[in-house]
Amino acid sequence: MALSVSLAFLIKMAYGIDDNQVTGKPDWLESELFDVVAKPESDITLTRDELRPRLQNLLQQRFHLLTHRETKLVRGYALVVAKGGAKLKATKGDHPPGYRVYVGGGKLEGLNWSMKTLAAMLQPAAGLPVVDQTDIEGSYDIKLDFASELGADSQFPSIFTALQETLGLKLESKKVPVEMLVIDHVDRTPTED
Repeated sequence: MALSVSLAFLIKMAYGIDDNQVTGKPDWLESELFDVVAKPESDITLTRDELRPRLQNLLQQRFHLLTHRETKLVRGYALVVAKGGAKLKATKGDHPPGYRVYVGGGKLEGLNWSMKTLAAMLQPAAGLPVVDQTDIEGSYDIKLDFASELGADSQFPSIFTALQETLGLKLESKKVPVEMLVIDHVDRTPTED
């Protein structure tokens, strides 16, 4: 059940993407709010990954959402290994892949993250898309403290400096390939199911 949410939010949740990865949005997509009530079969508890295809199906059925994907080169950052090499701590324990502990407010902390997961988690702090180009395999425990806003009075360095000093990685500004979700059609009024 989702109460008083925009269709833009539901699309981002269903497809696991950010705002800047959706094109072809009608002007009402973010401003109109909906209540969506749906139950999974057999009252099972779903993980986020298990929920996504079901939510995509619901959006297709109730809002007649039609989409396609395109890869587009956009201004962003490539996550690369800094001079001196990576300073990563291999995952210890048996946490599920991509297990997130805390992200936000100048802190990034997680267990069992791949470099692809780290790149995705860096995107909000970096302010642009981040693509992994480290060629580093495996999973790592990540802990990073940084100033949550540029120019803010903080005891912590910027995300760029913290990333290099703490993890031996850096963000290089460049055009990066980003998979975009293009909305071909969506109904403003959902059908009841």
